Amino acid sequence: MQRVQHVGFRAFGWLLLAIVLVVALFPPYFMTITAFHPPSLSFSRTPTLFSTDLSLRAFAELFDKYPYLQWMANTALVSVCSTIFSVTVATLAAYSLSRLRYRGRSTLSSAVFFVYLFPSTLLFIPMFIVLNSLHMLNWLPALIAVYLTFSVPFSVWLLKAYFLSIPRELEDAAQVDGATRWQSLALVVLPLAAPGIAVACIYAFTLAWNEYLYAFTLLGDQEKFTLATGLTKLIFGDVFLWGMIMAGGVMMSAPLLILYFVAQRYIVAGLSAGAIKG
Repeated sequence: MQRVQHVGFRAFGWLLLAIVLVVALFPPYFMTITAFHPPSLSFSRTPTLFSTDLSLRAFAELFDKYPYLQWMANTALVSVCSTIFSVTVATLAAYSLSRLRYRGRSTLSSAVFFVYLFPSTLLFIPMFIVLNSLHMLNWLPALIAVYLTFSVPFSVWLLKAYFLSIPRELEDAAQVDGATRWQSLALVVLPLAAPGIAVACIYAFTLAWNEYLYAFTLLGDQEKFTLATGLTKLIFGDVFLWGMIMAGGVMMSAPLLILYFVAQRYIVAGLSAGAIKG
């Protein structure tokens, strides 16, 4: 009887997993297959889930009629710069909060946590007013600075938990051997915290790569659009250029899919190890 129940539970688990996989994988599958449809199928009233009539025309038209490569370059620039700046600042801040002893440390830690919990949409109007008064609208460095306000607090808390999981005795041993605090940080702590730093980098990069609201509002020149905002130019009223939209979506998703596929073991290691102490 127990064996029958065990088999039944396993079968139910596999069925549930299959349903979840279908629900999760159907949107990217439909996006990909639509991107390779010829125009006659893209504008068909009946969705086509399987087709052998494939075409690259949507990709060719997207590159020919719109500055898609420029949008991708802008997105890469914003994402890489915001990732480098945010992880650098967050690493130093997290190390300070986890290792150093100074007045106001707990207050500063609570302030960072409060900023992390604050919804980004509520900062939209104040950010716009500040950047407009400083004449920094339609400027990519300003967008990078805005993204730092979102990625730094999360990265600080993630790395703080990770640094706390690293034994302090390792640093003490390095300093006994003559290493300075900076040397112990660079040669001992950072290599051990590499999985956590990788997770912070991936989070910051993904946030900047996919962000839409601030990029759409702060950038007005089409040549400075990011991918998320540029794809909206393929919608004209109630007319959707589905082929080019899906082609743009496929190319926009590809770098992130490759990144997550390559770094998946670092993501799991970073989140699980940081959670032990955090």
